Amino acid sequence: MSGKKLLLIIIPLLVLIFNALIIFNPSEVMLAARGGAVLWFNSVVPSLLPFMIGTNMLLRLGVVNFIGILLEPIMRPLFGVSGKGAFALAMGATSGYPIGAQVCASLREDAQISQVETQRLLSFVNNSGPLFMIGAIGAGMFDNERVGYFILVTNLIGAILSGMLFKFYKRSDSKRESRNSLRHAATELKNKEPFGKILSESIIKSLESLMLIAGFIILFSVILKILEVSGIIDVIVSLLYNIGLPIGKELISAAIYGFFEITNGASRLATMELSKNVVILCAALVSFGGMSIFSQSIAFLSKTDVKTSIFFVSKLLNAALTVAAGILIYPLWSFETERAVTVFAATAPVTTLMLSTSICAMAIMTILVTVFAMKIKAIYKKRNPKKGL
Repeated sequence: MSGKKLLLIIIPLLVLIFNALIIFNPSEVMLAARGGAVLWFNSVVPSLLPFMIGTNMLLRLGVVNFIGILLEPIMRPLFGVSGKGAFALAMGATSGYPIGAQVCASLREDAQISQVETQRLLSFVNNSGPLFMIGAIGAGMFDNERVGYFILVTNLIGAILSGMLFKFYKRSDSKRESRNSLRHAATELKNKEPFGKILSESIIKSLESLMLIAGFIILFSVILKILEVSGIIDVIVSLLYNIGLPIGKELISAAIYGFFEITNGASRLATMELSKNVVILCAALVSFGGMSIFSQSIAFLSKTDVKTSIFFVSKLLNAALTVAAGILIYPLWSFETERAVTVFAATAPVTTLMLSTSICAMAIMTILVTVFAMKIKAIYKKRNPKKGL
């Protein structure tokens, strides 16, 4: 029997078992679904909505073309991608997943970057945002903002190294991609649509994306609860512990929860005594993002020709490099602190929305000022061809 035929049997069977377990555990499932919905409304919506609207508008306005011209000399040698990849990097780094994947998908759908460039970009631009690492995990869960900064630094190092290694993915295509990218980057701002239309459609698209994310968060909250009440997680923990995994059962359990949904894994690690294994494992889980985030990213990328398996491998590589960075940095890092930073520890949706909106506004202003400066420079050179700035 072929693999595809086997999947046609296994997948419906798993869905039937899943539905049966829901029927037999209605109260637990209801609470899990409600918890996922609350998490989405209180954390995801205020954190991502400003960035989703901003990125959609900038993409529609064609600003990415100018960024490509400016940063091509940096992005191409380091990561083997066009300068337009810097836009995905900037928005992904400031907002967090799955914005990086959404931007990559949009660039690929518009044929602004190649399939190979998209795979390379995904290896380092779809990461957690600083608000989540420093605020939610560091100050919020661990009550120690230094833990959040440690996770942030190790995740950045892991992502950069992963991107530099993935530069060699299908290296033979690099010269042709470079020529194509420079030709596309020469495109001027030519979107003639009214600004009001761009704004309204960007908001609608952002809300649709948020609803998609909500579905995945609730689904994985329910899956995790089903695995928990059915005892499957305990069985997996015992199996991994008995085969000699060199960490305790508590860490294995937290790793399994984090593999499916990052906040569950991080919150369990935060209840343990602060140690090297706890902090580095948390950094690795944040770097990978969990299957919930991975599924959200794949949903955005489903309309492109991106290879899911390569994307998954790149995230595993990202997590492994984060662990390596953590092992090297941990002895040099001080985790002593008197109290958490209150501005990051605040968890109210309105506060989160204000913080994310401020960060988004600063990122967009930086991009727009850069584009404006480039346009002025181009006009000056055109009028004064013998002079330079």
